[in-house]
Amino acid sequence: MQRREGLEPIEAILFDLDGTLLRVQMEHFIPRYVERLAAYCSPHIKPRRFARAMLDAIRRLITEEGDGQVSNEQRLFTLLNQQLGIAESLVLESLAHYAEHHLDELQPLVHPIPLAQQIVNDCHRRAIPMVLATNPVFPRFMIEARMAWAELDKGLFRHLTSYENSRYCKPQAGYFAEIAALINVPPERCLMVGNDSSHDLAATAVGMQTFLVDTWLVERNEKKWPCHYRGDHRALQIFLEQL
Repeated sequence: MQRREGLEPIEAILFDLDGTLLRVQMEHFIPRYVERLAAYCSPHIKPRRFARAMLDAIRRLITEEGDGQVSNEQRLFTLLNQQLGIAESLVLESLAHYAEHHLDELQPLVHPIPLAQQIVNDCHRRAIPMVLATNPVFPRFMIEARMAWAELDKGLFRHLTSYENSRYCKPQAGYFAEIAALINVPPERCLMVGNDSSHDLAATAVGMQTFLVDTWLVERNEKKWPCHYRGDHRALQIFLEQL
């Protein structure tokens, strides 16, 4: 697959995580995570009510763009407080307890993609700056754990997005603009690589180039964006070798 004429040279690559660099059953992953947090908070909030509020808060992080002034973490805490009257300290306690005692329960849901590992290692060997651009609705420890289970070296990435260090989510344009500014690379010289035709390809809105990895394609009933390039993991590897 050849690069299209008229496009800027690629100076940095943003990689989505789930479905792009690893395989994960998110339909089971998120509920298990939320259920454990709810169980810890059960002396204060009924688990079912907590779970509904947490899932709704995560959804709103994605669907409702913030003002760009506070982190997604703080937005999440505010949403939970509004719905449940729950203190931030209790949520932090539940997360710390989860990280220490229950995190490994999720490992069986995450599977490495050997070719994705090779692609990342090849980019690092060629000194191409990389960003782990996963939707930042989880704390950093959740992202680092998934990377470890997928046998991905977090040290190879210049930046990892998590809810602590991000103020927007995919598919919001601010998410991609924030990353480009942070790594000091013009958006048009960034390549967003992902498997979600709505959330990942939304990078087009700020001028980024996109590669839709269709091995495990995600298509939503949301706005569709055009992609500059498309193919499976092998096609992605060949494409990146030609940069």
